[in-house]
Amino acid sequence: MKTVFSGIQPSGLVHLGNLLGAINNWVKLSEENSKNYFCIVDLHSLTGLPNKDDLNKSIGDTLKVLIASGINLDNSVIYTQSKLQEHAYLSWILSNFCQVGELQRMTQFKEKSSSFGTHSGLLTYPILMASDILIHKANEVPVGDDQTQHLELTRNIAERFNSNYGEIFPIPEKSIGKSGARLMSLRHPENKMSKSSDDINGTIYFNDSKESILKKFKSSVTDSENIIKYDPELKPGISNLIEIYAAITDREIKDSEKEFQNLQYGEFKIAVAETVVDYLEPIKKKYEELTTNDIEDIVEKNLNLAQESAAKTIMEVEEALGIN
Repeated sequence: MKTVFSGIQPSGLVHLGNLLGAINNWVKLSEENSKNYFCIVDLHSLTGLPNKDDLNKSIGDTLKVLIASGINLDNSVIYTQSKLQEHAYLSWILSNFCQVGELQRMTQFKEKSSSFGTHSGLLTYPILMASDILIHKANEVPVGDDQTQHLELTRNIAERFNSNYGEIFPIPEKSIGKSGARLMSLRHPENKMSKSSDDINGTIYFNDSKESILKKFKSSVTDSENIIKYDPELKPGISNLIEIYAAITDREIKDSEKEFQNLQYGEFKIAVAETVVDYLEPIKKKYEELTTNDIEDIVEKNLNLAQESAAKTIMEVEEALGIN
């Protein structure tokens, strides 16, 4: 049985991009013959120096959405990264198997340092990510293109550790399954759908009302050609709407494109909006039905399972290093 790890940052209200880009894929993975660890990586969020109240609320909201999304908890563990101190402990150990130059070459470090400065958290972020993956000995990781570089570094770190101390870690592979959709803003289709307030009209949040969703789609940016065709470079707005529809209905892009080829833009926007409304409705309903006791029971049970897995790995690592 394969072991899968994936994480999501609690950096704001969960939106459609999160759901179709990662969480929907997690639901599918949880129906396969695998052991899954889905983690709210709040320690990673600290690199952006968030407000403590906002972060705390976002962690709780994200946890509830994950539970409400339909992830099969019979073979999946959902937990919060900071509650499992083994993540940070293993990160320190693994930092000795990574070169500073490798970290400085990370694309995300270069991009984020221009916004948040060059503090060491941004630099060492990929080592913590390696720890996240290796703490449960994951051999498969569903990541987007923006995280592939980090996964390659994780593989290098694992290989170096194994070369020095024996075959402790499996070498994780990128998930071979269908990757999640990369949703763009409805208002600025050249940018990813974002949780930031300056893109609020271009972002569909999981708890948006039907009226709000319809309004946002009706005002989405398209073009003047009035031809429904998938072409991300020349028709980014229309292509984004096609991707949203294809991701929700689990259809191929070309089939979705063909389905709407005779519609006007206005009709197409409404059709996609209504599909989004139908997709989000059961998630919102389950979210609202979850009680405090429900959540506490799930959190405690899942955290215990994650701790058992992490403790076993740490025991093997310490014994290999001679620090047990």
